[in-house]
Amino acid sequence: MLENFKEEQLIFYVAIPGSGWSKLSLLLSCCKKLNLNNTDRSVERQECGKNGVPEIIHHKGAYWDPMMEFGDGFDDIGKNYTKQEFIEECLKPFQEHDDRNYLIRSHFFAETHNLNWLTENFPNNKIICVLRERQLSLEGWYSGMTFTGNYPQYKAWMEWEHRHDDDHPSHKKKLWSLIQRHDKMLRQWVLENDSRVYVINPNRRFLNDLDYSWDREGIEEYNKLMLIHQFYKCDYPHYDSPFVLYNCNDLW
Repeated sequence: MLENFKEEQLIFYVAIPGSGWSKLSLLLSCCKKLNLNNTDRSVERQECGKNGVPEIIHHKGAYWDPMMEFGDGFDDIGKNYTKQEFIEECLKPFQEHDDRNYLIRSHFFAETHNLNWLTENFPNNKIICVLRERQLSLEGWYSGMTFTGNYPQYKAWMEWEHRHDDDHPSHKKKLWSLIQRHDKMLRQWVLENDSRVYVINPNRRFLNDLDYSWDREGIEEYNKLMLIHQFYKCDYPHYDSPFVLYNCNDLW
């Protein structure tokens, strides 16, 4: 698996729940300059959302977070993995291994100790974040997701003693607490790296700069993001979830 692997092929992707990051990541998968490996996708790893249109899939592929299929120890990467073990965990869901890049999606990357560990151990790797106002994100998550009934499952955001009741009010309190925590940590990291990042909304100019594929899939993903916002139809793009791009100078 690792014979021809270069660690710079890992692209770390992070945002808070409800930010629209999954739909935005599907835009990135259509950008030829990013050259992303999509062989982590399967029928079992896709979801249209609890209020979504069945034929419009918003979640595709693997996620890495505590109590998910991968990344169970991502609450504290440096404590739970060696660098080699972490790389192997990142590569597990991919069925093919070649010169394409791997987009590793984790909410818990937002922990300050994880961001520091990533930048120390992978100083040349790209990190892509999505920023969205935390209250909008909470509302967005609840409009389209449940803790255990959809893919991916959000068990680590539940109060475990009430895990058999998906609608218990304590879960919303814990989810909100983690959204606030991770949003603050992520924004502080962006501020500290202000001179090294781009903050850009994903409009056509941005996508074209990344050599976006305007084929059937690309048009579908673009229209999905712009015209179906947080699982509901909208009249115009909101532009409220910009990308933050770290170590991405080579894309321009």
